Amino acid sequence: MRKNTDFINSCLDITKGTPIPDKFSRWSAISAVAGALGRKCWFSMVNYDIRPNIFVVLIAPPGRNKSVSLILPFSKVFSKLTTPVGTNEDHEEFNSGLIKYGLKNYPLHFIQDRITPEKLAVEMQKVSRLDLRVGSINEMFYDSSLTLVTSEFGTFMNRTSQYLQMFLTDMWDSKESYSHQIKTGSSQFIKGPCLNWIACATPTQFVDNLPEDAASQGLLSRMLPIYHEGTQIPQSLYNNKIDEDQIENLRHDLSMIARMYGEFTVDPEAKDLIEKDFKEYIEPVPTNPNMVEYNQRRVSHFLKIAMSISASRRGTRVITWNDWLRTKEIMFDMEDDMPKALEGFGMSKTGRIAHNMKEWLETTVFNNNRSHVRLKLFKRQLLTKIMSPGEIPQYIQAMEDSGYIRVESELVFLCRKDAI
Repeated sequence: MRKNTDFINSCLDITKGTPIPDKFSRWSAISAVAGALGRKCWFSMVNYDIRPNIFVVLIAPPGRNKSVSLILPFSKVFSKLTTPVGTNEDHEEFNSGLIKYGLKNYPLHFIQDRITPEKLAVEMQKVSRLDLRVGSINEMFYDSSLTLVTSEFGTFMNRTSQYLQMFLTDMWDSKESYSHQIKTGSSQFIKGPCLNWIACATPTQFVDNLPEDAASQGLLSRMLPIYHEGTQIPQSLYNNKIDEDQIENLRHDLSMIARMYGEFTVDPEAKDLIEKDFKEYIEPVPTNPNMVEYNQRRVSHFLKIAMSISASRRGTRVITWNDWLRTKEIMFDMEDDMPKALEGFGMSKTGRIAHNMKEWLETTVFNNNRSHVRLKLFKRQLLTKIMSPGEIPQYIQAMEDSGYIRVESELVFLCRKDAI
């Protein structure tokens, strides 16, 4: 029996009143549930299965507690239900916890560190196992589910790596197997791959590290960029430390979610209503040009989140109408801010750097109630984003031509926020 009525909401309640934005607490908890479900749970469509795994990127300016939002669901809860990758499964220290939570034979797998895609593929090979609960005499079920937590998006994402794009799209799809021939002549082969990934980024880091063809190659449409623009919330000496009993209750509940396996279905009473949403493409459909590719996988995203919402509340693997309504509420909120997360994507190098300077200026000028910065400081900041000091004049000219800045007497004035 579970300790809380809703794992996701309980995580949110615990962090209420802290500097962590509610949106980030919610999505971190959703990601934890998705990782606990893994490949052993699915929703069947006509000719393919949808797994609960998601690719989430928490996006906000510096100082908005993006990485802090990962501590409760992952460092304090999820990590206690795992056998660290590469650890001997007979390791007494870790198995004592797994036995306690009923996960000795099927531990979760989790990496919270800097890692290359090639190394990640190797680690997923290591955790591959035959799941006798899900398979049958006629069909063996292999599971290589793994959750990756990267506090800095840019430490994992490489905009020039074609291998990374192909690898991530295949991991999101969670097909029967993955194979890749590497340069050394050897090959990578993963049975039952399923990667659940959550990362953090500033708006600039997100756009700068996305491959230029991330949209056309399908990677961007598989991501859920969670954007938060709110002001920085001050720390407080009066915020209570999270009670250990609350954390233990969350571990208990997530362990019960982790023990779920099999197909998710829709409550018969909700089937016609959800079908109506499908026929209407789950209105309102986003119209932003940068979301065209995302719209093609939108139904899959909604069903992935619906599985986690359902599992967060109960172990029946049934998506109710109330689960679906909550899913739409969360997804619509995410979609409303997605265009802000994608600002600057697809721009030329000049446009992208000018956009980055716009972001820096808004933070420096507006957040400090100023109307200008010194030209010397502006140039110094610009130099951190370009290769050569000789390029500085062309970028300043581009921003002046756009009507965004005005340069007078060695000062740079911010003219309007909606330019560029």
